[in-house]
Amino acid sequence: MAASGVVGAGPASLQSLKDSLLSTDQNGEERVEVNQRHLIDKILARYSADNTIFRELLQNSNDAGASAAEIHFKTDPSLRSPPSLRDAFFKKAVANVKTVVYKNNGRPFAGEDWGRLKKIAEGNPDEQKIGFFGVGFYSLFSICEEPFVTSGNECMAFFWKGKRDQLFTKKGPVAQESVSEWTTFYLSLRDPIECPNITDFGRFLATSLTFTRHLKKIEVFIDDDRVLLLDKKSVEPRPLEFPKHLYTLTSPNSIFHLNSISMSKVQLDITVRTNYDKDRGKSGQDAEFSTFMRTCSAKCDVRLNPQMAREMERTTKKKAPPTTEIHIQFSNYDELEGSTTNKTSSPILENLVPTPKEQGRVFIGFATHQSTGCSMNLAGHLIPTVERESIDFVDRTLNIYNQDLLSIGGLLARIVFEDEMSSIGSLYKELTLDEQSELWLQKKAAHAMAAFTFRPSTPSNLVGRIHSLYFTKLCKNPLSVLSTKGVLPVSSVRLPNEKMKDFIKEIPVFPSEVMTNCVELVRELDRNGTVHLVDLGDLLVELEKRVLSADEVKALIKWWIAYRKANAVTGTEMKHLFQLLVITDPANLSSPPKPAADFKFHVNNKIIPPNVPIPENALPMEISKAFSKEELEEAFRYGMRDELTIPEWLNFVTGLTEFQNSPAFVEKIMGVVSRQFGSLQKNVQATIVQILSGKNCIVSRQGLKKPGESYFKNVTLFDDLPIVMFEKGVNDQFLKALGVRDYVDLQIVFSRLADLKWDSDHVQLIKYLTSVQDKLTQNELERLRLTSVFTKEEPQLPSGELKRKRFKAAELYAPSETLRALGVPILDWPGKVKWRNGSDEAKFMLLLGLKTVIPWRELVESAALTSPEIRSKFLAYFIDNWKTYVATGYTGSAVLSPFLPSSKDPTMLYKPSQLFADPTAAVMDFPVLHAELKQHADKFGVREHPTGAQLIAALRQNPPNLENAKSVFGYLAGRQSAFSSSDWVTLQTLKFIPIPVPNATASDGKGPFDLVHPTSVYFGSSSTSMYKDLFTYIDFGNPSNAFLRACGVKDEPSPLDLAEQVVRAPQTFMDQLGFQKYMQVLRTIAANYYMLSKTPIAREMRNSAFLIGLRTEPERGSGADKSDGPETVDGGDGERFRYELAPARDICLIDDTVLNQLFSPLGAPMESLLEEMYGDLGSQWLSKQVTEVTAARGQPIRTQRTTKLQALIHERALLLLYDGQQIRGNKDIVRGAEQTLKTLEVVEVPEIMIERTFRNVTKNQPTTSCIKMDKNSRKYYLFITSQEGEVDYFDVAQALGKIIFVKSRLNDSLLLSTLLSTSLLNLKRKGFPVDRILNLQEAKLKAAAALLEAERQAKLSEARSANSAKTSTSSLPTAAVTPATPERSVAASPPFNDTPPSAVAAAAKQVTGAPGAWPNSPSPKQPGKEDDIYDTVNKFVKQSWLGDFLGIKDAKPKPAEQAPLVPSSSSSVVARPPPPRSTSTNDKSFRAQIPQDDELSADPALMAAKALAEQRYTCAPLAESDLLFAETLDGGMPLYVDGRALEESQQTVAANRKGLADFAAVLRLLGAVFEIEPAAFNVYWDKKGGTVAFNRGRTLFFNLRFYLGLHHDPQRRSGVPAADCFYYWFMVACHELAHNFVGEHNSQHEFYFSSFAENYLTRLTSVLKANGIEP
Repeated sequence: MAASGVVGAGPASLQSLKDSLLSTDQNGEERVEVNQRHLIDKILARYSADNTIFRELLQNSNDAGASAAEIHFKTDPSLRSPPSLRDAFFKKAVANVKTVVYKNNGRPFAGEDWGRLKKIAEGNPDEQKIGFFGVGFYSLFSICEEPFVTSGNECMAFFWKGKRDQLFTKKGPVAQESVSEWTTFYLSLRDPIECPNITDFGRFLATSLTFTRHLKKIEVFIDDDRVLLLDKKSVEPRPLEFPKHLYTLTSPNSIFHLNSISMSKVQLDITVRTNYDKDRGKSGQDAEFSTFMRTCSAKCDVRLNPQMAREMERTTKKKAPPTTEIHIQFSNYDELEGSTTNKTSSPILENLVPTPKEQGRVFIGFATHQSTGCSMNLAGHLIPTVERESIDFVDRTLNIYNQDLLSIGGLLARIVFEDEMSSIGSLYKELTLDEQSELWLQKKAAHAMAAFTFRPSTPSNLVGRIHSLYFTKLCKNPLSVLSTKGVLPVSSVRLPNEKMKDFIKEIPVFPSEVMTNCVELVRELDRNGTVHLVDLGDLLVELEKRVLSADEVKALIKWWIAYRKANAVTGTEMKHLFQLLVITDPANLSSPPKPAADFKFHVNNKIIPPNVPIPENALPMEISKAFSKEELEEAFRYGMRDELTIPEWLNFVTGLTEFQNSPAFVEKIMGVVSRQFGSLQKNVQATIVQILSGKNCIVSRQGLKKPGESYFKNVTLFDDLPIVMFEKGVNDQFLKALGVRDYVDLQIVFSRLADLKWDSDHVQLIKYLTSVQDKLTQNELERLRLTSVFTKEEPQLPSGELKRKRFKAAELYAPSETLRALGVPILDWPGKVKWRNGSDEAKFMLLLGLKTVIPWRELVESAALTSPEIRSKFLAYFIDNWKTYVATGYTGSAVLSPFLPSSKDPTMLYKPSQLFADPTAAVMDFPVLHAELKQHADKFGVREHPTGAQLIAALRQNPPNLENAKSVFGYLAGRQSAFSSSDWVTLQTLKFIPIPVPNATASDGKGPFDLVHPTSVYFGSSSTSMYKDLFTYIDFGNPSNAFLRACGVKDEPSPLDLAEQVVRAPQTFMDQLGFQKYMQVLRTIAANYYMLSKTPIAREMRNSAFLIGLRTEPERGSGADKSDGPETVDGGDGERFRYELAPARDICLIDDTVLNQLFSPLGAPMESLLEEMYGDLGSQWLSKQVTEVTAARGQPIRTQRTTKLQALIHERALLLLYDGQQIRGNKDIVRGAEQTLKTLEVVEVPEIMIERTFRNVTKNQPTTSCIKMDKNSRKYYLFITSQEGEVDYFDVAQALGKIIFVKSRLNDSLLLSTLLSTSLLNLKRKGFPVDRILNLQEAKLKAAAALLEAERQAKLSEARSANSAKTSTSSLPTAAVTPATPERSVAASPPFNDTPPSAVAAAAKQVTGAPGAWPNSPSPKQPGKEDDIYDTVNKFVKQSWLGDFLGIKDAKPKPAEQAPLVPSSSSSVVARPPPPRSTSTNDKSFRAQIPQDDELSADPALMAAKALAEQRYTCAPLAESDLLFAETLDGGMPLYVDGRALEESQQTVAANRKGLADFAAVLRLLGAVFEIEPAAFNVYWDKKGGTVAFNRGRTLFFNLRFYLGLHHDPQRRSGVPAADCFYYWFMVACHELAHNFVGEHNSQHEFYFSSFAENYLTRLTSVLKANGIEP
């Protein structure tokens, strides 16, 4: 029954029973027994590998810094091996070894070493040592029962007692004479063992020395004979320089960071005793071997996060090292080839240095079974399994650690590989390579490439995968490989293509050594698309680099033909290929190479023989003859498709020098053409005739002649005719087609004119030519036209002989008396037959160019060069023949020679374009056509009047003076139509109007004068003008004035003119006009300012001191002189002003008479027209220049007065917008003014002071009312003073006017005061439409109430749907990946007031979370009022010592009738995120009226008033389905986004990456304060809602949206937010951490919240200071 009671008891009863049992005396205690022998045996079962004992002893020796070790095998002489068992080195011994002695010269054991020796599983605490589990030494017990150890002057024996299952030790001193530098392990074996096979044992020892830092030498003895010596030598490590920017030096999980690499070359010498047979007395001989290798060591920093560090220390029983090293060992080609050993002669060295076809092994202290995946050995501080034969990938923490370290191994292998390839590449560049040296470099590179080709590793293929992955991934550059062009990035190298090898020479491809010895690497690169066969694209690159030989071109064409048949090739690719293919003609090596695209033809050698030249644009014959016509046309479909034709070939050869001077060459060419001519088409024959007819292609007696100049052999009329002399091969039909003549024609006669004796009577020659003209060719006629054959009429010389100078027909005129009178050359026509214009001879001469009239150009030139008498004849001939022929071609503007006389001077000649027909143009010195020719002016092309441009040019070059100006302007008045619009613009700015120089006198009107432009002078009388001394006036009479008015002269100055003058000389105007008239000028300018503001003068107006400013003069006594001074003016009502000229920026616009009386600024005249101009030029309203700081002093409270006033304002909100006639429009009131008045709250304070500052002058003044706005909630608060009596409605009206009017003036304040202070009845009696306005307000209220009711019903329906959905989803199972955590719970009793800080810290550390996982334990919805995180935060801050710390105190309550509704003036509230900001322009206007500076936001009174109606934000958890995981931030912090607005969420996160990073940094710092991992904090963003943060299953979520709204400043240069940001989120975190104890918001939650804040605030300030943030 008792047992049953215990089993059924609850946990509390069981705990009590346990406590009761342990509290009694110790009589019942018993020690837990451990069978040490069984324990050691079970441990040794994990150490089953060969030579485990010696591995552990060698490892301990290296850890102890030993440089040498000795192993002695002591045999029992009574035991011998049978002679039949032998091997290459030793007999296969029987078990005759009874004792093993191991020595090393490391440092002697210290006390702690002796202590660890007798403790199982304690391990070496040194984090830099390999040992982890503290069981290595006990491997000795596998062969020895009771080992004995000596070190230094001490020794220790192990022995068994009891039932030989308990192990004991005994330690004692060593006799002084026996003290040695050697630490010795004496092992008396349990059973005899065999001498180890020296080959296997030597291989084990050689491998063990691979990565030992200190241990260099090992000797093995059998009895007294040394049978094995291993001696390792290494040079001093050298730093391995590598470009760090090309590598990612940090492991994937950021645990390891590679700092530096060193490389050391190692030589291992081995001496082994061969033919050793102790039984037969054979001492044997020593055989020596050497091998070479290199070791690369990388030093790394180790950075573990605290959680991982604790897990590793728990597992390995030692802390992780702060730094570590990782090593790789391999031999390059030279080292491997240079070693004196090989595997056939020295099996000891098998697997010591892996060849490129073998894999290296992973060393954890010594070699393990694990291979590396490539031909390198790797050693590092990897954490193995207990037996140290494999890497631990099972334990989660150790798996991460080991994989990260292996990734650094992959990185180190890549750096070493790139260093090796870089050295090979340098040799390629530096050496002059012959075939042998190039082969050596190829083998060297192929060795390295094959060595670092990764294959599946064993027994775990994960090691090889990690090495291979990060060998590639952690380097930014492509892999370096060997190519036929040296070491290049693999992306630049191609696989060789056997089909293209004959013409691909420059494209880097893998050499044969690589293709043969690196098959796996090449296959892998090909499989993943890194390399590919040489293809068409590479061929294009090859062709860009060099010119192919003829044989290469032929090989390329053959490949191309086959390639096109097997592949689809675009026209673009073909064109590109033949644009890049450059071909050299092997028959003409001196000719430059040409792109194949320039070869337009290929040659058919059946038509054009190979022994003749071909054009450069034809494919060389050497290449063409290797292919058929069809093959060439197929190959060059988009290039040389056309066959070279005879005409195209002829065009080429006929241009050669040989064709012009070598009859033999010409005969060979003509023979080729002649043979093909008959078979050609007619059009081709015609082309050939056309080509050859003009060439000297006929071999004749007189040399090479044209076909038309040559005659067949049967033509014998003249002995000196060129007769054809072709020997053979050219037929007559071909020659006849070319035009070789078979008769003598008249051309021969014509060509011998010089020999004829017809000079005395050339009329006979003309008649003869006329008779044969039908037989004359066009060429003969043309030649006749160009030959000087004919004579002209000449007077008879005294000797009776005629001058026989000959002329062309076109140089002579037909006989005519009219022409003869003009002295022109006349055709000589002697004889009895007179010249007749209609005769055949006359027609023939006209055909040859004989002239019958004088061309007008010759007529003009003759008139220009002759005397006046002859000129008149030419002009008369011009006029008489105008209609006959002159008018058809004559253009006056085309005449280049002056030939027309003027009226002013007939001897002066002018071109038609220089003269004018109108005589009145002479007034401006224009030349006028002579009066006798005026009626023919149109025939000569003379214009009647000058153009507008000419008139302007005349005014510019020769402006009028005072004497002739009137006549000139009068003439121009009649020529106004000649001016274009652009001409008038030019005249406006041209200075051509003369005005007298002031104070200069001249009786003749020619006195000194100035020239001015029209816009600077005015008409009228200067005596009648107000500005007589300031502007210039002119008067040239009515006609002239009409022209000048059109040019821009005005009757009076325009506003622009006036403004320009005033702005540039304001004081002069003031002195001239006086104050009143100057004011009138300003009014004129102001009235036209809209137009002036768009002109350049506006810039000068802004900076000129031309505006009048008025300053109020202090009142003078009754006895003072009240007359106006030079700078004062009477303002009326006894007020006087001092005026001065100033720029607009120095003048204020007076909009507040109170401020004007206070500061007496320089103000603008109070006229609307002037104020608008002053304001646009830079004057500012006085109220905007005065800084008002209103201080409401004392505790704000609500009283009957505030309640009454607030109700009054709310009631009359719409009425207050009435302007006396109607409700004001939108341009006068601020948007939302009515709503602002209806939501206004009124509070009362003891005193309100206004501090006004104007230009560094400050004045204080008390007031009874002021208004302020909270810039976050944008709510207004009206403060009034708590004085006796009625409220000062004028002060209230002034305050309200600032928030409802765009510009509040005095009359607005008076009207508001009246509307507030007067009863509705009196207002109605005074004419205000009270009923209509209030009825309008009532209608608005009813509409708003209906809308609110509809919204309330909609929300109620939505809430019902949400409750039903929550009920249906609450039963869903939680995700299995996250363990269930308790929800917020409510404590059953009030919390203790003395909760220790440790409990608070423990609660803080209960916060859970993992990156990327959504905590699945929902928090219950709390009943009662809505969660409000800020109420709790604010309440705690005010009531605890934290309020004193932050300068925040809660005010004590006043009596009940005046209990404060808000905190006192010194209190503050925690900041809330602001609502979205308005973009309204009116909003900007009223915000400008209300101070919103930092000092206002910190105004205690405002912040207190703000608390009256603050919006509430909550910490209610969001539904799990609302948030979606997005990414993991730095530090493992998960980020979630609003699944209901996914696209907007992603856009917001993308646009606020800096804010997101800053927020994560803030939370990481808070994590350091609370000692919580950053991964336990979650960041989320939702589109809307009031949840700032929440605690779901002890996992905290913080809202990014609130951080961006509250604390993020995109313009902040530093990434560190202000201290208040950290305090804010610190309090939020404290609030949420308190929910680990209590779910509800009650007194218990507030207690835990305050406990968190008090315990961690000091730490927060320390952390802030440590991070450079001033608390």
